Amino acid sequence: MVVVVVIALTPPLAVSQQDLETTVMLEKVRSAVVIVVTEVKGYIVWEEAIPTLRELGLPPIVEASSIGFGSGFIVTPNGYIVTNGHVVNDYESELEKVRPLLNNYARTIAKAIEEAGGQRLSDQDIQGIFREVIAAYLTNKLKIQDYTVRVYVGAGRVVSGIGNIGKLYTARIVLSTPAEREDIAVLKIEINNAPSLKVSPQDVRIGDRVWALGYPGAVTFAEFLSAETLMEPTITSGVVSGYRLKVTGVNVMQSDVNVHHGNSGGPVVNSKGEVIAVTSFGVADPSGSGRAVPGFNFFVPASIVAELLRRVNVNSEESYTIKLYEEGLRLYYERKYSEAIKRFQTVKNLYPGFPFIDDYISNAQAAILRGEEASTINPVVVAAAVALVVIAAGGGVGFVLLRRRSKPQPYTPQTPYQPPPRQPASPVEELRTADYRVRVPPGYSFCINCGKLIPSNSVKCPYCGAEQESA
Repeated sequence: MVVVVVIALTPPLAVSQQDLETTVMLEKVRSAVVIVVTEVKGYIVWEEAIPTLRELGLPPIVEASSIGFGSGFIVTPNGYIVTNGHVVNDYESELEKVRPLLNNYARTIAKAIEEAGGQRLSDQDIQGIFREVIAAYLTNKLKIQDYTVRVYVGAGRVVSGIGNIGKLYTARIVLSTPAEREDIAVLKIEINNAPSLKVSPQDVRIGDRVWALGYPGAVTFAEFLSAETLMEPTITSGVVSGYRLKVTGVNVMQSDVNVHHGNSGGPVVNSKGEVIAVTSFGVADPSGSGRAVPGFNFFVPASIVAELLRRVNVNSEESYTIKLYEEGLRLYYERKYSEAIKRFQTVKNLYPGFPFIDDYISNAQAAILRGEEASTINPVVVAAAVALVVIAAGGGVGFVLLRRRSKPQPYTPQTPYQPPPRQPASPVEELRTADYRVRVPPGYSFCINCGKLIPSNSVKCPYCGAEQESA
């Protein structure tokens, strides 16, 4: 009897292959996303207000500062980063450049008034002070001295939060275009073997699905979320709605992918994990409420980003560490945890701050201890071995080794061949004839040991010497 055994050693995945590819792609991409913190400082002199400042207990020259943040992404293993121009406070309008300082100055005065009067000012009162400060600046009565912009980057494991700037990388601004135009900045930090992304040289088509990554303020400052997870990039998806022109003539991509304040400068990627755009701006409610309208957002196309990178001789590329990380992710989701750990550990050795790598290593180790690792045995080999065992057990014979056999002498009948009456075949001959469709010439049979074709009247096999069954 012939028994067919089918063995499935690899259990089906919980998600489709397409979903798995998307998961691996997004996990890979988010490792290269960074948070960008910009600190603007200056000293404000408003001579007409000096008497009032003294009455409020403030010095005649007030130091003003402002801290803002946005997103960015690494484009080379040695630390070149792309973000928005407005994230690093670059505007064509001088008023927009100093607006954060003037706002801080107005709030400093408002706080001093509240402390002196013992009562809280309304939002309208504070806005009134701010308008007076703006008017003084525009009429050149208020001046700002020692204006400086410093940029910091949180790359890798950002666990200290943006409040601890000292633990972030100090970035150098290599190139910056103002928000009114391309709105792109290129930064440089001192780092090696960092996960980096490739900027696609081509724009995407209308209707293509895209994903945006970054640090939206709605999540980064959520009071109900733990500090350990606040600094992880957020991922949203949508489709490309079209392309439009800014009033300055710069092309922008429109999409319904949901982004928020803080996403600015973050990457938008396609299904291959290539950067196809950079988050730039949204639109405000035309009713005058000042609220952003969800689902109508605009992005700097990759073609513009690629051109600006070429200006400063920066070639974006996927780093070796991010490719190795991707290999590890695939092995991890295939439950080949031991091999995944090897990849992850190599990545960690090359770049100790690689984000999320420690979590994957510990999760893989725990899965191995629970006995969840997928078998690495070849199912074809196992199935063949089981089939041979079944045949050996049922027929009482061994298997045939595939080796070169000597060519038997051809059978040349002297007279027209007449088949003899059919005799009961031996078990070996019956098995081989039924299973392998072998035509046995008259006067020959198979050796019961080595399986070679020998004369049927042989007492011993001329090849292996095994005694044959008696006829």
